[in-house]
Amino acid sequence: MIYLRYFLNNVVISYRRHCAFVFNQCMNHGYLPPVWLQAFVAPIFKKGDKTDPTNYRPVALTCTMCKIMETVIKDQILDFLLHNKLISKHQHGFMRQHSTATNLLECAHEWIVGLSNSNNIDVVYVDFSKAFDSIVFSKLLFKLEQYGITGTLLKWLSSFINGRTQRVVIENCFSSFTDVVSGVPQGSVLGPILFLIFINDIVSSCCGNTKVKLFADDVKLYSIYNCEDGMLNLQQSVDKLVYWSSIWQLKVNVDKCHVLSIRNRNKSKDSRPNQCLYLLDGVPLSNVSFISDLGVTFNSNLSFKLHISTIITKALQRVGVFFRGFNSRRLDFVRKTFVTYIRPLLKYNSIVWNPAHKYLIDKIESVQRQFTKRIVSISNLSYLERLQILGLVPLELRRLHFDLIQYYKIFNNMTSLNQSDYFTHHHPSSFSRKQESFLIKPFNKPNYLLTSFFYRSVDCWNSLPLSVKNSTSLHTFKTKLLTVDLSLYLIGSAFV
Repeated sequence: MIYLRYFLNNVVISYRRHCAFVFNQCMNHGYLPPVWLQAFVAPIFKKGDKTDPTNYRPVALTCTMCKIMETVIKDQILDFLLHNKLISKHQHGFMRQHSTATNLLECAHEWIVGLSNSNNIDVVYVDFSKAFDSIVFSKLLFKLEQYGITGTLLKWLSSFINGRTQRVVIENCFSSFTDVVSGVPQGSVLGPILFLIFINDIVSSCCGNTKVKLFADDVKLYSIYNCEDGMLNLQQSVDKLVYWSSIWQLKVNVDKCHVLSIRNRNKSKDSRPNQCLYLLDGVPLSNVSFISDLGVTFNSNLSFKLHISTIITKALQRVGVFFRGFNSRRLDFVRKTFVTYIRPLLKYNSIVWNPAHKYLIDKIESVQRQFTKRIVSISNLSYLERLQILGLVPLELRRLHFDLIQYYKIFNNMTSLNQSDYFTHHHPSSFSRKQESFLIKPFNKPNYLLTSFFYRSVDCWNSLPLSVKNSTSLHTFKTKLLTVDLSLYLIGSAFV
């Protein structure tokens, strides 16, 4: 075993040296071997008609050696962009400390605060047709140069995106190789970063007096207003986006662009406009009452009831499929199935939609109740006993843990969310920075704010022992958090 380990270590060292030599030669000459530019495209079905090729996402399987070099270059480019603050702070896709959660939290909180101040919110969701596949090579290289990427690196990137070939692979069937004339290769390491650079200036070009949030090619423009000027500003931003897309040859899919008008739930239904409010390149945009935004359903009053109902329905369908298809008595298998196949539906981005009302909390909890009840060997036990045997906890408690973990990340600069934008701290003058401090709740119209992540778990965070809040690492915080009894802050009937 010792000799084998010594042999493998030497092989790895030798491999590193050969790789470094090849990479340096490629970079110095701005050249990639032709085999590195070949891609095998695996069509991944999305949704809709399976006979329609447009309903498939092409994922490019590229050379592993090239991917290793791409990773090295990607890290250097990303460090350069972040150090010089060249990427918009409104871009949450493929960026460090950014995610779908940070994107949605920023939006949801702004919209909730807007409603609490009796404002209207209009959100225009923009969809680009085949955005990753439509980028013109010359325009991408132009933008790379404008952002300061020049010399041998630019020459290498030019070789990377030009002269590519691909063939489609379905099971054991192969098409012939064809030239790739546009786009960044999906499935590559560098592709997402190159796309972010290409779309980055859409923020400065389009936002104006409105706000914008991006997650890769998912773009939403929104205006929070109390007079018609807000609507006019949003329309101007939409017009600017159309102009930007025409210049850079990214086609907007008007049929998939929608407007969500968010209104105070206390206002009459007549105040919610059903007619078209905005035009995109002269085409009226459809007004919708709800929309799926990065996997979370938002409706016109930000209640998240529809989202919760949707995920419960999907989860119960999976529960039914499992118990109809399997008859295993192994509790470890049953538990693993629930944790990997069903529970993720009930927890995805829960920090955005976590309900504050008991009846919604109990509806979500009922999925786990039903699942554990259908396990014959433990069906006669109480809910908490079933959870204990399976090594599970109430779903409400898990969501509270997620809230507190996100709080810890924010207060320790582990996420893009700036704590000063959302929280107010009270520091007693006699205490040092590492000693006790408390978060102060806002007091204006809390009915809406109850659903905000930045409001609902403040009391619980304040109650945590100082030794937990001052944990030196995220792992330590998670470990210590498990030892804290948080049942006092649970609203539902999980412990009944």
